[in-house]
Amino acid sequence: MRQVILFVCIVLCFVHNGWSQSKSIDSLRIEFDKSYGLDVLLHNGKKYFPNNNPVIGYPYWKNKDSISGDITISGKTFKDQQLKYDINRQEFVLFYFNFNGQSSQIILNVSSIDSVNIGKCLFIPNSYPKIHQQFIQLVYQGDLSCYIGWYKELKLNTIGARPGFEYTKDLRLNYLVSKGSVNQFTNRYSFLQIFNPKERVSIRKYLKDNGLRFKAMNVNDLKKLIIFCEHTLI
Repeated sequence: MRQVILFVCIVLCFVHNGWSQSKSIDSLRIEFDKSYGLDVLLHNGKKYFPNNNPVIGYPYWKNKDSISGDITISGKTFKDQQLKYDINRQEFVLFYFNFNGQSSQIILNVSSIDSVNIGKCLFIPNSYPKIHQQFIQLVYQGDLSCYIGWYKELKLNTIGARPGFEYTKDLRLNYLVSKGSVNQFTNRYSFLQIFNPKERVSIRKYLKDNGLRFKAMNVNDLKKLIIFCEHTLI
């Protein structure tokens, strides 16, 4: 009986200490927010230093060096934040004003980001080793899941009046995940090869009836295609 009582006391002590520690951390965060006017959960990362090398073009998604988006970190969503998505380095950079009122930029910690919602585009951390991008755009998630990986390449241009290194346009890779298997597709043939011969018949008809071509297919049409394919699975 004494051993049971002692065990209960030890457990209660650990619970109390853990609760006290959590409460202490929350208090420190609240005091930080009051003192500096910043949320330490969001403003957590390393200082961003722009690349000063003479490179032609922009490394940012859609060539925009400032866009508005909602950032979710550790379950909390921060609305209408100014940021940019460096798809060459696969980093999200946050604009903010520090406690001195000066404009600053930080690279957000990848490990703390749940998602970034820019317009109708939702980016999430990549958890698939076969996909090389650090973040992927979620198109659809279900029995079939579809993602887009955005990236840019840095190439040497020796032609024209301004030779030197330049960024390519936004490039994308499409991925379909089925039964845990990651399949990359770029055109009609590679997409149809993911499915068995019986499933291909109705999918091929759907593509023809809707006049869909993968090079010109937008995200909304791609999502509808994946949902249709999900219903045809045997």
